[in-house]
Amino acid sequence: MADDAAAKLFQGGVPNAYEQLMVPLMFQPYADDMVARAVARRPSTVLELAAGTGVVTRGLAAALPSATTLVATDLNPGMLAVAEAHGAPRSAGAPDVAWQLADAQALPFDDASFDLVVCQFGVMFFPDRPAAHAQARRVLRPGGTYLFSTWDSIATNAVALAVDEAYRQVLPDAPPNVITRVAHGYHDPETIRRDAEAGGLTIDAVEAVDLIGAAESAAAAAAAIPQGSPMRAELEPHGDEIRDRIEAIAAELLERRFGTGPIRTPIRAFVATAHR
Repeated sequence: MADDAAAKLFQGGVPNAYEQLMVPLMFQPYADDMVARAVARRPSTVLELAAGTGVVTRGLAAALPSATTLVATDLNPGMLAVAEAHGAPRSAGAPDVAWQLADAQALPFDDASFDLVVCQFGVMFFPDRPAAHAQARRVLRPGGTYLFSTWDSIATNAVALAVDEAYRQVLPDAPPNVITRVAHGYHDPETIRRDAEAGGLTIDAVEAVDLIGAAESAAAAAAAIPQGSPMRAELEPHGDEIRDRIEAIAAELLERRFGTGPIRTPIRAFVATAHR
């Protein structure tokens, strides 16, 4: 997030629902992938942007040496509060985590402060992506790496697709929702590359990564986006009944495709690797 309007999308009950529903379904698989990429670079100083409720942060803290400097930031205090409440590994072999409110477009850090900057699924929400990339470049040391991810189109992500279809059935006259418009609206590799280069970065790769998300049931999967994402703020003026109808239709669509009981669904994102 990088402005007040965007930050407000993650207030209220969103942070807790995000952690409980969205993380296991969508974010944990990519967090594991991001952590593996980060650790392979053996950084001594790491900055995380748009850390959310800390799924990547916890993975980094568990995998990096204790001497590593690890700073996790987000613009939204509610998300950081949940992240801090869940904490990070506390052991002799784990680095301490410094949690800090920060705007990705105006980072409060000195030039050339970090070996590695990571950002999982935050870039889509930055109002000025080149400006945010320029900030990441500024705080990177020469030769430092920036890893960031963004969702592919909604058609490649089964749960988001089902929720969007349910949303359009229940609210046919409503404009495209924030999930289609923003969360899954930034998926052209050339645009991703151009924005990073406009921020002064050199892009090494923009890689499509297919993984599998898991939920205890279709109903749990269907509830994740309406309750734990910015869609919740969009639905609040319509009342809980509308949100319940969207969840019920999405659950039925997912059951038809994946069956009852625990489900596993395809998810696809792009992971970009850039350097200063």
